[in-house]
Amino acid sequence: MNINKLIYYATLAPSGHNTQPWKFSNDGNIVRIYPDFDRTLPVVDPDNHALYISLGCALENLVISAREDGLTSTVEYFPEDENKECLRVTLTDKSIGKEKELFEAIPVRQSNRSMYDGQEIPETDMDKLLKAFEYDTVAVKTFDTQDKDVEPIIELVKEAGRIQFNDERFVEELISWIRFTKKEAETERDGLTAKAMGFPRIPRWLGRIIMKTFVTADREAAKTEKQIRSSSHLFLFICKKNDKHHWVDTGRAFQRTALTAASLGIAHAHLNMPCEVESVRKKLSDHLDLNQDEQPILLIRLGYASRAPRSPRRPPEEVRVNS
Repeated sequence: MNINKLIYYATLAPSGHNTQPWKFSNDGNIVRIYPDFDRTLPVVDPDNHALYISLGCALENLVISAREDGLTSTVEYFPEDENKECLRVTLTDKSIGKEKELFEAIPVRQSNRSMYDGQEIPETDMDKLLKAFEYDTVAVKTFDTQDKDVEPIIELVKEAGRIQFNDERFVEELISWIRFTKKEAETERDGLTAKAMGFPRIPRWLGRIIMKTFVTADREAAKTEKQIRSSSHLFLFICKKNDKHHWVDTGRAFQRTALTAASLGIAHAHLNMPCEVESVRKKLSDHLDLNQDEQPILLIRLGYASRAPRSPRRPPEEVRVNS
């Protein structure tokens, strides 16, 4: 049982601004995943729902990787007999079948922020994406970018994006996680690299000027609309209740969808703005006629694009702690 290998695959999960807000420990055949509250995003994620979604993504990677090694995972969410809040995974030598395509997609999957080529996802592949998970705590609603039903969603994405980029605190938080130089990326091994953001490698002082001067709310809204229209579909993940358990399940459901997409050669990227701005999230809920408990919590676009630069990850030894 190679715990280091399992943790490595878990760390390849996505997270907001690539903060990697997780820690791991193991005790024999038990692996624990802890939230790292030193890596929160207080402005864009004040209730930490995105953090717990990321933990769910890491958890799903670990479970899929363990299954590839012939191990069964018994998962407990936030058990009360633990000293610290965690997800506890007990591994046993009992195979319940491998998911080779998903496992092989773990190191391939990436958030691709580039323009897509406008190609439509075939119905057979859409069916696979929609059957990627079976959590009754999470639902997904899809929007064809060529259909008129997507127009209100685009407007809400743009509205939320304008609110964010007109907020000085949001821009400062985003800048703090951009790694403008190669040295920053290699030293920190987290955050959003200049290449992933579509910037050249430049000194931080110059990057700040560009972000403050040229990355305006209206320009970002126009760019986002073009990105959506270059995509095939939008997937909106809706959790049935707004709490940590459902957020983790949303992460697991999203990760299985993203890995399925990667296995099919389909790119994806986050469009979380209308889920992050509370006033716009309320409008989105009303537009979709959701009940009071349901929350639109994660929005992604999918389509076809060339491979993008990979985001860095911290190695397992940097995220492992004592039990």
